[in-house]
Amino acid sequence: MRTKKFFIFSLVLVLILALTVSFSEAAPQKKDQKKDQKVKSVIPQDIKALLEQGLPARQVRADVPFEFSDIYILPAKGTYIAIFITRIKNGDLDYAQSAANQDIYQSDVDLFMQFYELGGEAPKLIVEQRTSSSFTIPSTEYQPEGESYYYLGYPLPAGKYVLAAALGQRATKKIGTTYYDFEIPNYEELAQTNNKLETSSLFLLKDIQQMDAQENYPNFHKDYFSWIVFRAFPYPDNKLKPGDQPNLMFMIYGAQADENQTFDLEINFDIRKDDNKIVAFTPMKYNINFIEQAIPLPTVKKVQIKDDQGERIEDRPLEPGTYEIVMNIKDNKSGLTLEKRIPFELVIE
Repeated sequence: MRTKKFFIFSLVLVLILALTVSFSEAAPQKKDQKKDQKVKSVIPQDIKALLEQGLPARQVRADVPFEFSDIYILPAKGTYIAIFITRIKNGDLDYAQSAANQDIYQSDVDLFMQFYELGGEAPKLIVEQRTSSSFTIPSTEYQPEGESYYYLGYPLPAGKYVLAAALGQRATKKIGTTYYDFEIPNYEELAQTNNKLETSSLFLLKDIQQMDAQENYPNFHKDYFSWIVFRAFPYPDNKLKPGDQPNLMFMIYGAQADENQTFDLEINFDIRKDDNKIVAFTPMKYNINFIEQAIPLPTVKKVQIKDDQGERIEDRPLEPGTYEIVMNIKDNKSGLTLEKRIPFELVIE
């Protein structure tokens, strides 16, 4: 199994610890700020009123139908990066052929968002933000009923929240709203308090590209999300094909380091179907607690055959269906262990 797919990841832990997130416009108010200090509003009053009106019952407006279905939580210096995931039909974003370039369909949108902290009698507004994006699809690939994944990135500390968001299509002036309740665990605190290992979110990436500079937050992208100085392209719906090499990126919390901040971590990776191992890889060793690992999927499986010709092992094609990547993590310094599973669908063309 290849140990490193991209050499840039030898520096990724340094980047996580050294780079600060672009908080100047994105950061919520600190807890020690005055309680009566008002949140700076950057959202038009009519849209703000629409979001606040629907908040108590999470009542959406479906002129532009969309909803956030999942969240990735990524490590960053002093906080976390939340990546919110939504899938939107092309026709609902009113893509239109560009007057300047007939080879593409384009949709220009504005995303307005409010983050509320949960835990009191009523949600408490902590920050408002907005961002603009232009999305394109080649004319040869455009289908009104087709769908694409979109990713909203924003930095937040651990806590329980609700995201109130409005998505506006600039050309048609259509507005849709949605609400998403979520929690960001304090992974460091959980690991220390419970004396256990934990990881940041686990997801499968089909491509990772390095950017020239760190991107500001919030940001809203089609097909990929940005993190530190990387563009990361997830596999839609975790659908993979035989021979693919999905990439994993995650932080391990709760592991012990020596005085030189060197770790002694070991991970056993295997791929299973119905809890039966299809392939087991050589155990991998890591001296940092940020893991970047490519997982090559097999194209065939080994099957033991017993017939009138005797016993033998033959290669047979993999069947389509649901599989799992299973990771058994061990911190050799503390003896702590952790098992994590990532389900995926194998598609046979």
